[in-house]
Amino acid sequence: MTVGNRERVETEVDGLFARVRGHDTEAFRDWMGSVERPIRASLGRFARAVDVESIVQETLLRMWLLATQGGRDLAGPDASLRFAIGLARNLARNEARRMGRVSFLPPQDLPEVTADPAPSSDPRLAAAIRDCMGRLSARLREVLAARIARGAVEPDREIAERLRLKLNTFLQNVVRARQQLRKCLEGKGVPGWEIPS
Repeated sequence: MTVGNRERVETEVDGLFARVRGHDTEAFRDWMGSVERPIRASLGRFARAVDVESIVQETLLRMWLLATQGGRDLAGPDASLRFAIGLARNLARNEARRMGRVSFLPPQDLPEVTADPAPSSDPRLAAAIRDCMGRLSARLREVLAARIARGAVEPDREIAERLRLKLNTFLQNVVRARQQLRKCLEGKGVPGWEIPS
């Protein structure tokens, strides 16, 4: 499908949001499950200034209203997700300002920005991770790899269904895999602070 001279690409998230326009509550539930994590992650820098949970809830409510009451047409890949993230950031910024938790420096007092060099890759750490992943059982490796690959964009329930597991079993396997991976990496001398929890 084309819009103007641009081709319109519809992702799964966009498809769900399009169904929400018809007041489909099941589609909205699935859409929320797909976008909640990315929205929450985008608010990380506001975590000390605002109640992130209330911002996420307000964002989801406003997205329901946007979809069901008409108005703005969202275009482009993952348009509803991108719009929701922008909305959440604006809500958080406004809330932080309202509560007096944001301050601005005069232009002459701004510190000079220095660009940090890109972190270099550590081939020994990469080799240790590959080795430890290889030591996991096939099932735990499969579960952890699926979570790493799709966890930020797909709800755990859908990943579990694709792997033919119950949600609880899937989550337990993720925890076991992470524990075993952490133990293996610590055994190889990787400091705990380098291992994400």
